[in-house]
Amino acid sequence: MTHRRRTLPFAEFPRPFQLALRRMETPRRGRRRYSASSLAVTRNAAGQYLAVVQRKGLDLRLSREGLCLFIEDLDARPLKNTTRLTYVTGIQAMAKELRYPALERRLILEDCGIYREDMQREVPGKVRQLAAKPITLRDVALAAVKWRRIAYETQSVNRRRTYFQRSGVLALLSMLQMRISDVSCLVVGRHVIRDEYGWSLQVASGKTGYRHHGKLHDHLTPYLDDLLMCGDSNAVMASYLARRGTPLFSTETNEFLSSRTLAYSFKTATGHTPHIVRTLVHDAMAQHGTHGAELARVLCGQTSAQTTKHYEVHAGRYRAQKAQEFIADMQAVALKGTDREH
Repeated sequence: MTHRRRTLPFAEFPRPFQLALRRMETPRRGRRRYSASSLAVTRNAAGQYLAVVQRKGLDLRLSREGLCLFIEDLDARPLKNTTRLTYVTGIQAMAKELRYPALERRLILEDCGIYREDMQREVPGKVRQLAAKPITLRDVALAAVKWRRIAYETQSVNRRRTYFQRSGVLALLSMLQMRISDVSCLVVGRHVIRDEYGWSLQVASGKTGYRHHGKLHDHLTPYLDDLLMCGDSNAVMASYLARRGTPLFSTETNEFLSSRTLAYSFKTATGHTPHIVRTLVHDAMAQHGTHGAELARVLCGQTSAQTTKHYEVHAGRYRAQKAQEFIADMQAVALKGTDREH
């Protein structure tokens, strides 16, 4: 049985597609600059489109027939509408770079609109998970405390390292809303710097370019120190100097832990994926209204107004809950006053 390729490798892309992607990687002045993750999604979408038209025996170029086949392929697969929308948006970006006729690009936008409408009618999986397993940022922080205690009680060196890493990523994400892909790439002495006063951070988001710079809260110091010493009683600064240039979250041989491994640790401790902390930040700041929403956007390093609006919709459930509690309190006071009159 032959394996059907889902995505065409970049080396097999036709030259116009390769050149278009390279122009997107290094745009001319005044042109839109794509983030690394957006470029990866666009390349993946283009590879999937080309794989579909290749299987159907069509020329490896952008065409109305190819786009119809690509949409049919997406609809036939068990994908979320958010995923379908991401792929079609990637093809739209490629079409613009390839100078595909504007009239034809409008057809792609229509498909984007259909998937966006379907997506908005769906109850997001994140919302269902939160309803099934309620959680707050405080719960994430408490989980960090719990796993740090377990790490110190563990005799196995390998397990102790794993538990310190688990408590470390929980503590870090409870106070700093970075993407897990950025957390897994942190390097000691380059992105996370230790001095006699504590830890500081200098890193830019791989997706939005948002810069997370500045001193980290003192509460994070013991958790990050644990990642250097893993329970040993060595001097912190000596361990820091020995670890400079190595990943903060590393294997025993000082190689990078994958973001998947860190995400698994987070999910084991909380029942949720690390991305939940971004929603929890918007929830926590929702009580402060528009000002809170803006603070949440800055904390999460979100540059897109559309993305922020998406989180705001879900934060609305927190506002509704607080509003109901407030109304209930007012009603209780009013009813109590009525009872006195009678």
